[in-house]
Amino acid sequence: MNQQRIQECIDKLFLTNTNNYIFIYTPPKVGSTTLVTSLRVSLNKSYNIVHIHDEIMLNVLTGINDVTINDILIFLSNKGKNVFVIDVYRTPVERKMSEFFEKLSPYHFNNKEENISNYSITRISDRFNKIFPHIENGDHYFDRYNIVNPVPFDFENKYTIQEINNIKYIKLRLCDSNLWDKILSNIFKIDIIIIHDYKTENKGIGELYKKFKQQYRLPSNYIEIIRNDKYFNFYYSELERNNYISSWSCKLTTLCIPYTEHEYKFYMNLCLENQYINDIQIDHYIDNGCFCKYCTKKRREIYFKAKDGEKNFEKIIHIEVVNEEREKKINTIVEKVKTIKQIHQQKQKFRPKQFNINVTNK
Repeated sequence: MNQQRIQECIDKLFLTNTNNYIFIYTPPKVGSTTLVTSLRVSLNKSYNIVHIHDEIMLNVLTGINDVTINDILIFLSNKGKNVFVIDVYRTPVERKMSEFFEKLSPYHFNNKEENISNYSITRISDRFNKIFPHIENGDHYFDRYNIVNPVPFDFENKYTIQEINNIKYIKLRLCDSNLWDKILSNIFKIDIIIIHDYKTENKGIGELYKKFKQQYRLPSNYIEIIRNDKYFNFYYSELERNNYISSWSCKLTTLCIPYTEHEYKFYMNLCLENQYINDIQIDHYIDNGCFCKYCTKKRREIYFKAKDGEKNFEKIIHIEVVNEEREKKINTIVEKVKTIKQIHQQKQKFRPKQFNINVTNK
C-alpha cells in the first residue's frame, strides 16, 4: 500500500496534528452521532475524532478510493499514535426501525415528511415488514475490524476493550447509553459528558416514529430471526435475551411473507430511480469538529452547560459562530461608544458656567 496515499487520506480526514485518534467506526443508526458530539465537546483539541461507517463514506470524505479504514488504523499505529476504535451494538428490531425511518422520506415512500406523517401505521408497517429481513444488521466488530477472536462481551462492566497491534478496540451497547459517560470517562481518564444528538424522535418525522414504535407489531415468523441472530446472542446475556424475546413475544401479529432477494433488489433500484428528495446531510452534528478559537470557545460553553444539566444545544457551525462573535464585538464597540458619549454629555451638563470679568484700570 502506498504510504503517501494513506497520509494524504489522513490529512484530509483530520484538522489537527495530535498523537491521539478516535475512530467512531460503526454501522448507521446505533447512537454513533451522540458519541461523536459527546467526545468532541468533552475532549476538545486533545483528540482527532472521525465518524465513519465504511469505505464508501471514506471516499466521500477524502476523494480517495484506494485506501481502507483498516489501512489508516494500522498506519497510525505503526507511527506510534494512540488509536481508539469504537463500535456500538443495537438490538435488531430497534436498529432496523431506525434505519428504515432514516430513509422513509427519500427512499421508501419518496414523499415529503409532512405528507408521510399522515400515513397510517398499517401502511408504514406493511412496507417495513416486507423488507425487514433485508435491512442491514451487520456488526463492525465482527465483520470489519479483521479481529480473529473477539473477546466475550463484559456484561458486568457493560463494555469491552481489546488491544491488537497497539490499536484499542472498544465495544459499547446502545442499551447502556445511560452509562456511557462513566465508561468513557474511565477509558479516557477525563470527564466525558454525553450530549444526545441526531435522534430520530427529534426530526420532522419524529411524531410518526414515536407512534410507530408504540403500535408496531412484529410478524410471528420474525421472532426466530431475532432469536437466531449471532450478534444478538453474543452481545446480550441469556437473561437479557430472554427478556428481549419476551417483550416482543407480547407484540406479535400474523406472519409476513417478505420480499425475496430478487424482489428486494428490484425494490431498492426502483426507490433510487424515483428518488427526487436530496438526502445528503449537511451540518450533521451539534459539533462538526472545527478547532478555530471561536468554535473551541463555543464547544467549552456547551460542555459546561451540559455538565449543569442542559439538554438542548444549537449546532456549532463555523460561519455562524464567527458571525455571532463579530456581532458581539460590534455590539461591544457600540456600547462603549454610547457609554463614552453619555459620560461626555454628563460632564458637559455639570460643567460650571464661564463668566467673563472685565477689569478696568482707572
